[in-house]
Amino acid sequence: MKKALIIFLTLNFILVLKLNAQTEVEQINATVMKYTEGTANGNPDKVREAFHKDFNLFLIQEDTLRVIDGKGYIERIEKGKKYNRIGRIISIDCENDAASVKVEVYFPDTKRIATDYLLLLKIKGQWKILHKIINLKNYQKIEDLVSNEKKGLKEIKETLSNYIDGTANGEPIKLEKAFHQDFNLYYIKDDSLSIIPGKQYIGNFKEGKKNNRIGNILSLDYENNAGLAKVQVLMPDRNRIAIDYLLLLKIKNEWKIIHKSFTSKNYDK
Repeated sequence: MKKALIIFLTLNFILVLKLNAQTEVEQINATVMKYTEGTANGNPDKVREAFHKDFNLFLIQEDTLRVIDGKGYIERIEKGKKYNRIGRIISIDCENDAASVKVEVYFPDTKRIATDYLLLLKIKGQWKILHKIINLKNYQKIEDLVSNEKKGLKEIKETLSNYIDGTANGEPIKLEKAFHQDFNLYYIKDDSLSIIPGKQYIGNFKEGKKNNRIGNILSLDYENNAGLAKVQVLMPDRNRIAIDYLLLLKIKNEWKIIHKSFTSKNYDK
C-alpha cells in the first residue's frame, strides 16, 4: 500500500510539472503573438506589452553589427496601419523563468523571410521579450545551403566551446573571443530582472584558475548569420544546474554571443 501511494504521488507530481510547463508555453506563446499580431496590424500598444521596456534589436548589415533601439522600433509602427507581414512561431523552449523563441516573418511583397530569435524572462509574473536578433534569408542553391549549414554549425560550436572551456579552465581570453564586447547577462532575482555587465562577468574568471563546471550544448539553431543556442552547465560543488540561452551573430566572419539569459535549479548528485 505504501509503495502504491509513493507511485501515485510521484505520477501526480510529474503531471503537475507537465501542466505547469504547458501553461508557461501558452503564456510565452501569448506574449510572442502580441508582437507578431501587433506589428502586422499596426498596434504599437500590443507590441509594447510584449517587449521589456529596454529591449533592443540586433542584426548584421554589411558584415557589421547594427543595434536598433527598441523604443524607436515601436514608435515607428503606425497605429491602425496594416503591414503585409505574416509571422509564425517555429519553436518555444523554456526552463523555469527563462525562455527562447524562434519566429519566422514572411513578407509577401518582397518574398523574403525574416528569422527572429528572442530571449524572454518571466518578470513579476509576466513573460517579456528582452532582446531579439534578426536575419533576412537570401535564397541559395540547395548544395550551397547544405555546405554552409555544416560550416556554420562547426563555427558556432567553436564559439560555444570557447565559452564553456573558458569558464571551466580559467581562460578569459577565450571568453573575450566568444562574447561580443558589449554583451550582458540577464536573469531573474526576487521576481525582478537583474543584469550582469559582460566585462564584469569575464573579470570573475581568473587566468589558470579551474572551476568545477561541466558544460554541454543542448540545442543549436541558426539561419545565415543569426543563431540561438541552449547550453547546460553542471556545477557539482554548488549542487546547481544552469541553463543558458544565447543569442549569436556572425560579425566580420566571427560568431559572437551577443547576449545571454540564464536560469538555475538544484539537482541530485
